[in-house]
Amino acid sequence: MLSFIKKFLGTKSEKDIREITPILNKIKEIYPETEKLSNDALRARTDGFRKRIAEAVSGKEQQIAGIREKIEAGPEMDMDEKERLYEEIDQLEKEAYQITQEVLNEILPEAFAVMKETARRFKENEVIEVTATQNDR
Repeated sequence: MLSFIKKFLGTKSEKDIREITPILNKIKEIYPETEKLSNDALRARTDGFRKRIAEAVSGKEQQIAGIREKIEAGPEMDMDEKERLYEEIDQLEKEAYQITQEVLNEILPEAFAVMKETARRFKENEVIEVTATQNDR
């Protein structure tokens, strides 16, 4: 009986492979473009990923900052009102987290291609030179 179910539904590893195959195909499509990038351009892709995530959650972050300012500006605020505002912050943080996860899933193939190419370059070259950025200071 168990073998029949495995044949019909597949094993865990087969399910996992079916799930990640579309992502792998996207990585294979993107990777040749990534190989052509200069070291600086490859590095800039990572900054681009950070910016995409920051832009996606900036609205929620601004709302959270506004609510926190409101709480700090009103020390005599009613406890029930403060509790409601903190619950609103919690909800906004959950939404921001969800947005972050969605963006991470969107950039996953490109990010993996960048990581794969970076690893290949480190394997083949003892030293990799790039232009210093603000993150290096």
